[in-house]
Amino acid sequence: MCFIWRVAVFGVQFRRNTNAASLEFQRFYAMLLKQAIQSWRNRLVTIVQLLLPVIFAILACASVMAVPKEKDPPPLLLSLSHFDKPTVPFTSIGLKSVTQPLADSYSAVAEKHGNPVDAGGSNMDDYLLKMADRSLDDYNQLYTVAATANGSGSAALTGHFNNFGLHSIAISLSLVDNAILNHAVRGQYRIETINHPLPRSVNTRTDDAKVYAVGIFATFSLTVSFGVAFLIASFVVFVVNQRANNAKHSQFVSGVDAVCYWLAAFVWDLISFALPSVLIIVVILAFQINTYSEWPVVGYVEI
Repeated sequence: MCFIWRVAVFGVQFRRNTNAASLEFQRFYAMLLKQAIQSWRNRLVTIVQLLLPVIFAILACASVMAVPKEKDPPPLLLSLSHFDKPTVPFTSIGLKSVTQPLADSYSAVAEKHGNPVDAGGSNMDDYLLKMADRSLDDYNQLYTVAATANGSGSAALTGHFNNFGLHSIAISLSLVDNAILNHAVRGQYRIETINHPLPRSVNTRTDDAKVYAVGIFATFSLTVSFGVAFLIASFVVFVVNQRANNAKHSQFVSGVDAVCYWLAAFVWDLISFALPSVLIIVVILAFQINTYSEWPVVGYVEI
């Protein structure tokens, strides 16, 4: 049964509706409107409260993108450019008219990234052993490759290498080949020796992908959760303030029941939580983070 009273005060018509459902809706609407007015009055705090999870989501996406992925080692050009101007001894043995052009060609090739030194016709093995006896550390650091132009019989250019360096044998062979090529065609061409490492094994790639995925998931989830935790914790501030200044007691005395009060607070907090959640999804889609931004979701990890 519904009773309606009409009364006029100073010419203004007031209407009172005693329908239970309509009255509860009015109370709920009034409490919800009060939450909105309170948020509007504290615009700066509300904006910071809503944008804080989004800022943390941006930081999480940026940190995930900054994590380097494990890749196969790149091809390596084998030359003396990877060393700090190493000393490159060379010598010529035998007929000078045959060996000296080869030695000069080797010196010209080695001079591009090294410091060629003429051993003066001495035996290269004895010369290198003499340098090693002076200081083994300096020898391993400075003496990587060497060459001997031998004119005994058929002219030959022999390359020497220090096996302390893993790529020294390939570098020595590359210098010898380029010296012979330079001697034949006078610097018009050159030979580049490139080391292409074997690709990583399936087990290695799987282990690297697991470590990468665990690091990404932990970093992303913790950072985003940290920002959302600030948002959730801020919901209690308004309720505590109402309890501290007795506004909650005044509302209960005025006819608001506990169900209406807490339901309005829950709905408004749900709306406040939904907006940052949508913005976080937009941020993730904008950064295109794997496993978070793909649609439909595919259960795999990129290797």
